[in-house]
Amino acid sequence: MSMEKVDVVINVYGKPWQTLCTLKSLMFHSGKHIDKIFLIKEKNQPYNETIEWIYKYFDNLVTYTPKKFLGHKNNEKFNIDDETDRFTVRHQYGFEKSEKRFIFITHNDVLYTGNIINDMLNKIGDSIGIGQIGQCWNCPAFDYGLCSGEKFYEWEPTVGDLHNFNLPHIRTTIENIDYENVKPMPECRLNEWACLINRELSNNETYPNGDTPFFGFFGLDSGTPWFRNLFFKNYKIVDYRENFTHCYWSEVPSGYQTQLDEKLYINAEKNAKKYFLENYDNDNLLNT
Repeated sequence: MSMEKVDVVINVYGKPWQTLCTLKSLMFHSGKHIDKIFLIKEKNQPYNETIEWIYKYFDNLVTYTPKKFLGHKNNEKFNIDDETDRFTVRHQYGFEKSEKRFIFITHNDVLYTGNIINDMLNKIGDSIGIGQIGQCWNCPAFDYGLCSGEKFYEWEPTVGDLHNFNLPHIRTTIENIDYENVKPMPECRLNEWACLINRELSNNETYPNGDTPFFGFFGLDSGTPWFRNLFFKNYKIVDYRENFTHCYWSEVPSGYQTQLDEKLYINAEKNAKKYFLENYDNDNLLNT
């Protein structure tokens, strides 16, 4: 068992009960491998939510609120040399303030069911990241049975494959496919809801040290420019999809859809509160 310590990075936009259950389940299973939890509370919060009340449940939090809320947009006036500007990008505060070799990034709506960090540390090897590859459910290559996250490095696409696709396909269009470099496809990324990243390798390549976009930058989605750039630099990602359930407390398998629908949001929070009260000791307000 690897006993290397990592830091956890979590951006929090609403969902306090789900955030609490996410971190408690992660600490329960992988706490021996965790040093700090960098909790980045977005400047704006949905539905007049308050987040600060969950802080008392942990003794290893480092909290930060960016100066502005970017949401799902990148700031066109972004100043790469301004630290506070950089820290408005998702996860970036943790990338720069952690001193660990690895950081574990999690969404705030994930139930952890096993020692995911230990497992990832043992399997990442010399790769730059490990986690679920690809938003394959949006990709025509997946629908045509040619590729998947598990087979990402096996598929050698041709332009002929692309001509067989019925485009546009969800978000994949003729315009956003690179016909000279078919792979990665537009939806390819390391999904940020449960992944381990070699922070040192990533920081060496990303702005302002290199020419790779930040992990939290958006292309077609969050992380797609980072993934694509590093792929062409021959960095590897290990596909991994064990020991966690994303959107565990929601009625739909989409955190973003849950966020936008107030009824879905409230029900997911109720489910998480019920889960917390049934599974965690209220007398012990620190790490399990």
